[in-house]
Amino acid sequence: MKLLYILLMVATLTTGCSQSNLKSIFGPNSESDYPDYIQVGDKFYIQAWELALVNNTPEIIEFGKVERASVISKGTPVYEIPGYPEQDVVAVKTDSNNTGLVTNISGYLIYVQQEENGESHYSEIAGQQFTQIQIFKGRDLLRELKGEDVDAFLRLFNQQGPHNEFQAGDGTIYTIVLIGDQPLGYNYGLREKDGRFGLSHIESKLPDEIADYFTSK
Repeated sequence: MKLLYILLMVATLTTGCSQSNLKSIFGPNSESDYPDYIQVGDKFYIQAWELALVNNTPEIIEFGKVERASVISKGTPVYEIPGYPEQDVVAVKTDSNNTGLVTNISGYLIYVQQEENGESHYSEIAGQQFTQIQIFKGRDLLRELKGEDVDAFLRLFNQQGPHNEFQAGDGTIYTIVLIGDQPLGYNYGLREKDGRFGLSHIESKLPDEIADYFTSK
């Protein structure tokens, strides 16, 4: 099932801005505006919290080290991801969980290159067919969905309620990882409150029926 509608979610970042809005607001000369950026050589990158290395990723290759950053330590290795030979989307190995929205499950954070004109090199992965979903509670794998369960979960997952109407506060944090046939997949943070679940980045409630997927089996 091709998730064209997932584009709508990818376009919404932490601030609620679309990627096009980010391009117009930020640039490499205003790096202090970024909560998480790195520089490698003459390339400037911003963290893409919604992208994740998935467990079927081929070996990644170190090509440089962080030279400047707002969060990541200077000298931290930076890796080329298979399928991105221009190194416009890269991975940084870190235990940091400075995403604010999802738990860093893989031990790598993904960064996308930002050009001087504000253009961001976001990965075009929304057309891939997702065949597996992993659900984590904290860093622990809670459930793994395959086959018809993937489509059933996504039908509920895409029935999001109005934005900013599900404030879970300090509710339990879950992370779901959408996995297809590419090195990168999507991950999203959810919070639970009184047995109900909502998306962290848009504070949107999900259907009550989705709670059945957040029990271990």
